[in-house]
Amino acid sequence: MSDRTAQSQWHIAPDGSVIKSYPKALDHSNPQRDAPSGLKYLRYTTTRRLELADLYALEEGLARTSALFGRLSTVLLVVACAGVAGAVLGWLVLPLLGVGGTAATVLLAVSIPLVGAGVLGVVLLPGVMRRRFERAHVDRGFASSTPKVLKESEAKSLIDTPGTVSGPGPTGEGR
Repeated sequence: MSDRTAQSQWHIAPDGSVIKSYPKALDHSNPQRDAPSGLKYLRYTTTRRLELADLYALEEGLARTSALFGRLSTVLLVVACAGVAGAVLGWLVLPLLGVGGTAATVLLAVSIPLVGAGVLGVVLLPGVMRRRFERAHVDRGFASSTPKVLKESEAKSLIDTPGTVSGPGPTGEGR
């Protein structure tokens, strides 16, 4: 299991819905504080009966996809930065240094598509990532990747309902 799995726990309610709990959820603005109310329990509706293995496989797949998009974003950022640096060199620096017009023109001609690729990546990549995220959930039996946030009392009553199956949590315990 990945680190992400170790920070959450999955529960399959008798009605087939899935609850993801974050027992040690932290407020992102201040990790020293407890989690804000309502961010600990997320409920997903499903289109079929799921097993815990399905849920952990989904999490692992999403972690791999997220890592891939993270690397792709980094590459596009480097490409865009190289394009900006080349454009600045070709448009401002080389002419100031008296370097011939051909070198500056070639550098500028190469740099502009690099900047365009970086900007295009910034515009398109989040949408592509969101569609893949949604498709991964739907392919694994979720109605949608958008959960309903549960109040703690409601979540605990669902989790404590007889027939609920819980996966291992951060402490390694489940039922």
